[in-house]
Amino acid sequence: MTDYIPEFDRGKLETLFNAGASRVPSEPEHWIHNADEGLSYCYECCEKEVKRLLKENPKGEYCVDGGWGTDGDSTPFCEICHKLLENTLTDYGCEAEVEHFMDNGFDPNSDDDCRAMSEVIGGRGWEPLQDLIYRDKYEEKSALQYFTDLHKLCKSILMQLNTNTSGQRKRECKRI
Repeated sequence: MTDYIPEFDRGKLETLFNAGASRVPSEPEHWIHNADEGLSYCYECCEKEVKRLLKENPKGEYCVDGGWGTDGDSTPFCEICHKLLENTLTDYGCEAEVEHFMDNGFDPNSDDDCRAMSEVIGGRGWEPLQDLIYRDKYEEKSALQYFTDLHKLCKSILMQLNTNTSGQRKRECKRI
């Protein structure tokens, strides 16, 4: 697609996204083995929950599980303390994040927004994989639409950055 963002601008955006992401604390995702493994916890809360479950059911075979890279359709948070947990977004998760920012806007000054976009780029990249075989035309069209939307969103972010930079330069010139 010819409307894709050039490498230089991709680098500029990745620098912004990664800088914001680095300022958002997160922990590995854990869950309880032999309990509801769909619930996510930070390690500390997971340990406490395992102790609580074992107290209720001493014969239960509960233990802390996880702590390694997982993927998910959304960004997980601890069920108890609500800390941000780490995972890699699935294709669906990337699509949902891009759609969210297209509908609600993106704030380049928000570390949370930058972290989300860092996850999107890390999860799916900038362009469709070459020679990828799609199940059908709908899947191919959907994938190409995602990348079109991603680049449209990123172009709007670049415009915001350029507007903010030129506005900042004007303010600095007025002070002199």
